[in-house]
Amino acid sequence: MTSTSAQGFVEFSDGSWAHLQGISTGAAFTDTTEAEMYVRTMGGSFEQIFKSFEGKVITRIAIQLADGSIITSCKIYDPKGGVVAYWRGSERNVTSVTHGDVYDLNVRGLAIPIVKGTAIKLNCAD
Repeated sequence: MTSTSAQGFVEFSDGSWAHLQGISTGAAFTDTTEAEMYVRTMGGSFEQIFKSFEGKVITRIAIQLADGSIITSCKIYDPKGGVVAYWRGSERNVTSVTHGDVYDLNVRGLAIPIVKGTAIKLNCAD
């Protein structure tokens, strides 16, 4: 298994959104290591999602990996480490870029509140 990088965004109930990226440097995600997605701040640094958006409600999450990689799991955790939501992604069709093929994971219609300690974590595979 080679490693990949991940990026995407979360959308909130108030219409705002936040850019997601691997830990501080676009860190590698693998099928054996669950890695946290962080948000990019206005200053260009990275921090855990709850530090910037505590009190907001996630309505959509979309994540894109490097070509040929697959999200084996995407989980949102509560502060005690319990799984609030869980999805499996798919591989984008890189030869036919329709709206549905832009992301490896694109989930809408959510209502997940962000509280102190909320985390979004991924596992990925080639």
